[in-house]
Amino acid sequence: MEKEYLDVYDDNGKVTGKVIIRGDKNVKLQKNEHISVAVIFIQNDKNEFLIQKTSKEKGGYFSSTGGHVNMGETPLEAIKREVKEEIGVDISNDEIKEYGFITYDMSLRYLFYLRKNIDVKEVTLQKEEVEYVEFMSISNIKKLIKSGEMLESHGIMFEKILSKIKK
Repeated sequence: MEKEYLDVYDDNGKVTGKVIIRGDKNVKLQKNEHISVAVIFIQNDKNEFLIQKTSKEKGGYFSSTGGHVNMGETPLEAIKREVKEEIGVDISNDEIKEYGFITYDMSLRYLFYLRKNIDVKEVTLQKEEVEYVEFMSISNIKKLIKSGEMLESHGIMFEKILSKIKK
């Protein structure tokens, strides 16, 4: 498998110049050092959100679409790439809204939002990462969060996105 290089960021989301190899167990980040992840919440006109069930290799949890920000990439570039890779949807020309980042574990998790109707029968899944996708109501997503079936970080980010888009 090809090595993935990741920029290291400071607490303010600025690239430090330090680069690590993803998954390198010998790398120890300092308290003020982070890798970066981009996550998008896609909402359709029925006010449902596109949620994916991750593959068994990825834990079989529910989550939103996203992934690591590679070296030299902006979080916005990363989310466009990840959506294309994971579900085969091109969002490069869509009106994507960015809502900053939260710090969770050692990652800065950049939050993106997009209003778009996607036909889930037309998506092309990256089988190594995604088992299936579906649009879900806010109440069903909150049930997944409460039951622990959704990745904890994605549940926290979902609540944050909800608070941002209601304003």
